Amino acid sequence: MNAVILSIGTELVRGLRLDTHAADIARAVTALGVDVIRHETVDDDDGAIAAAVCRAAAEADVVIATGGLGPTADDCTRHGLAEAMGARLVAHPDAVAHLDAWAAARGKRISESNRVQTLLPDGAEPLPNPIGTAVGIAVRLGEAQVFCLPGVPGEMRAMLQESVLPRLENAAPGRVTRVRTVRTFGLPESELGERLADLMAAGRPTRLGTACHTGVIDVHVHASGPADEVDRLLGADAAAVRERLGDAVFGEGEETMASAVADALRAAGATLALAESCTGGLVAAKLVAVPGMSDHLLEAVVAYANASKVDALGVPESLIAAHGAVSEPVVRAMAEGARRRTGASLAVAVTGIAGPGGGSPEKPVGTVWFALADANGTDAVCERFPGDRALVRERAALYALNMVRLRLRARAIGECQ
Repeated sequence: MNAVILSIGTELVRGLRLDTHAADIARAVTALGVDVIRHETVDDDDGAIAAAVCRAAAEADVVIATGGLGPTADDCTRHGLAEAMGARLVAHPDAVAHLDAWAAARGKRISESNRVQTLLPDGAEPLPNPIGTAVGIAVRLGEAQVFCLPGVPGEMRAMLQESVLPRLENAAPGRVTRVRTVRTFGLPESELGERLADLMAAGRPTRLGTACHTGVIDVHVHASGPADEVDRLLGADAAAVRERLGDAVFGEGEETMASAVADALRAAGATLALAESCTGGLVAAKLVAVPGMSDHLLEAVVAYANASKVDALGVPESLIAAHGAVSEPVVRAMAEGARRRTGASLAVAVTGIAGPGGGSPEKPVGTVWFALADANGTDAVCERFPGDRALVRERAALYALNMVRLRLRARAIGECQ
């Protein structure tokens, strides 16, 4: 069984609001063994909605639409659905009863504009709304089951769980579709693709794909079939991905770089200090989002101004004068100063040019220096990140955390040998 998801709303089409419903619905129905073959975003227009519903019903077994069931003139889903069905809109007694009961329970009066929410295409079934005023709509169009849900997030999620998913639970008896995600950082996408090329070939029982965002590359492994067989296939491919990508793998599923670093600090019984300039506390913010970091993160200094680098971290003024704040000598001194003042096992420093101004031919925007200091000394490295200010800061923060992860991983491997 396959499905098409329609997200209805001019605000979505024009990018005024982010559509998150399609992703939520896709995950939910995929878990039941229903294959989502397409998402479509549709304008608030009767004809556009009718055409989209007809297209979807012609190619899928299930169509789930969200949005456009409110009481205002731009809420056109019921009209578009009626047009697609060739049916007229009628006040459904169950929808009327629901609206009256909702109002009575709250001591409210139903306005005439609200009454439009009781109109359903003739022959349609109302879907109960446990929260709001707009009932959902269920119809059969050709061979397809069509479900229309409100766009209000809480209402959509409740009605999806209570009225739609139970009808699809037996859509694919004995069959599940699952995804296992391996998360990586530090390998170029081209090199990663070369290492996994045979696993991405067509015709395999699993489907492997990648998704890139702010330096992190997720490797998604998809499989469908009996649950035991799917779990076996996903486990084998995930293990192969981990082996081939090695140190670049930092976790699976929803694990973040910060949580991977937190786990490594706990396992090593290590403590950490941070000295941040261009990232402005972003590295620390990512870490403190992980519970329990107070046992391991001793201090984070945002030494944004040169004077702060001198006063808080003990960076010699002569180094800044001779080399500039974005330089190897200065970032080394920042990391060593942070470790000296806290006694942490490790200290990481970041200084760079996030932009949009401040760059030069020798140090263009995106130039970032990193240093990691521990009992074995200090290592420093320079990277140049593309993108705007926010992207440079995000990638720099992830890179700094990854330095800590790799150092602790190397230490753990060395202790085991």
